[in-house]
Amino acid sequence: MNLEQLTKHQIVLLTLLVSFVTSIATGIVTVSLMDQAPPEVTRVVNQIVEHTVEKVIPSTQGAAVVTSEKTVVIKDDDLATQSIAKVQKSMIRVTVKGGELLISRGLVIDANGVAIADKTALAAADAKEFEAILPSGERVQATLRAGGATTSAIAILDLTLSTTTTLTPAALANPAKLALGQSVIRIGGKGADSVGNGVIATLPSKDNLDLIEASVSSATAGSVLMTLFGEVIGLTTGASAKQGGEFYSLIAAPDTQPDTSGATNQ
Repeated sequence: MNLEQLTKHQIVLLTLLVSFVTSIATGIVTVSLMDQAPPEVTRVVNQIVEHTVEKVIPSTQGAAVVTSEKTVVIKDDDLATQSIAKVQKSMIRVTVKGGELLISRGLVIDANGVAIADKTALAAADAKEFEAILPSGERVQATLRAGGATTSAIAILDLTLSTTTTLTPAALANPAKLALGQSVIRIGGKGADSVGNGVIATLPSKDNLDLIEASVSSATAGSVLMTLFGEVIGLTTGASAKQGGEFYSLIAAPDTQPDTSGATNQ
C-alpha cells in the first residue's frame, strides 16, 4: 500500500487506528507494571486521591465566573501523627506527691480539671496524696474522688488548677460505633511516650461489657487506646490486664462535675 496515494479520509481512519492500538498497548503495559510493583507503592497510590471540581458562579454583572475547588485526601500516616499529637495534649502522669515514679498514666476529660487513671495502680501505691504532671510539665494536686469511677477499673481524679492553667480535654469515642478491624493506636510507656498501632480484635461481649481487645498490647497502667481520628477508646487497667495485655477498659461518659462533697482520698 502506497501511503502517498491515500485519500484524506483514509489517512484520518489510519491515524485513529494507530492511536487506538497504541492506547491498548499502553494500558496493558501499565497494568503489568502495577501488578509487579511492591505493595507499599500501590498502597500509597490508593490512599492519595486528588481531584478538581469546577463551579460556575453567576456574577452580578451577568458574566459567569468559573472557580476551581481542590480536594486532597490525607494519607493515613499524616492523620495518625496529627491524632497522636492531639491526644498527647490531654495526657497526664500520676505520681505520689513529690515523687517522680510513674504510678499510672491518665487522661484529662474535662477542662475544669477532671481526669481519669487506672484505679488498681492508684490503690497499689498505698498513698494518700497524688500529683499529676500535666503536658506542660506543671505539677498539680490530684485528689482521688471517693466512690466516683466511670467503671470499677477506672478512677476519677480532681485536679487543683491555678488561674493560669489550661487543659485540653480528650475526645471520647462512642463504643457503639466501634467495629472489628478498625485501626487503633496505643500511647503508653513508663518513660517517654511510645506508640503502637493495630486493629480492634474483639468487641465487648456479654461477659466483658467494659473490655475491648486490640492487636496492640501495653504493660503500662493508664496507657491510652485511641482511634485513628484521635478519639480515646479506653485505658490499660488492672482489670484489663487480668485478661491480657491486649485488653483495655472502655471509658464511659462519667460525671465530670468537681467533687464538692469534701470526701478524702481513699
